Amino acid sequence: MRPVVIVAMQSELQHLVARLELISSHVHGPWTTDLMRLPHTDAEVSVIHGGIGMINAAAAAEFACDRLSPTMILNYGCAGAHTRDQLPGDVVIGSATYHQGAFHILTDGTLHYPETEYGVTTDKVVPNLRPCDAHLLQTAIDVTAGWTPTPWPTQLPWPKGVPRREQRVQVGTVASADIWTQQTERIDRMHSAIRSLCEDMEAAAMNRVSSRWNVPFMTVKDISNNEFLEVSDLIGDIEVLPESQVGLRSAEVILRMLAALHAEH
Repeated sequence: MRPVVIVAMQSELQHLVARLELISSHVHGPWTTDLMRLPHTDAEVSVIHGGIGMINAAAAAEFACDRLSPTMILNYGCAGAHTRDQLPGDVVIGSATYHQGAFHILTDGTLHYPETEYGVTTDKVVPNLRPCDAHLLQTAIDVTAGWTPTPWPTQLPWPKGVPRREQRVQVGTVASADIWTQQTERIDRMHSAIRSLCEDMEAAAMNRVSSRWNVPFMTVKDISNNEFLEVSDLIGDIEVLPESQVGLRSAEVILRMLAALHAEH
């Protein structure tokens, strides 16, 4: 088993590496790969800080598939909610990814999201919707059965007027693009059109590259913001994402998955 974990932000990555043992670090051009070990096992995992955005995500996945010969690529991190009932720290297990930045603007302004392959002269454009690996998905579901994510700290902000509750786990589609959507009407339309539970900026790109290499892919996200409940400040530096929390709960799922997958072998 040679898993590779690719994470966009250092603030997300910290939650995983703090729970693993470093074996060695290797630098290949812009990429640093940390070879790490699950504590109390001989299970090894390569960890890459990929950077924010679809281009960085695709480049990191291509590097991993080409140089590291992974048996799987796992991704985790934070995401923005696409439904009103999602609260900070809730976890989304990705059953599929959706490239929500790939759409056609029709003459009447309608956004058309192609979900099936279509041709452009002699070439083919792949569908926006791509399932995650079935075995990895089932593993994520199994290891979170009866599990409650770490509670959101009481000292951190919480949506005004919303009662606190335990964090929840959902299974559904993760939408990806170099877009941060605030307008609730557009989020509603997107959720209705593509059945997405949340949005990030990387997972769909990694899934596409992994599929071209026939490498199983899986993503897990945790909710950092919900524009239905509290509007984020997106002008200038973005401070809405608490560094101590983003990616914490999805990293916990990845750790549980790695342990379970190692036990299979």
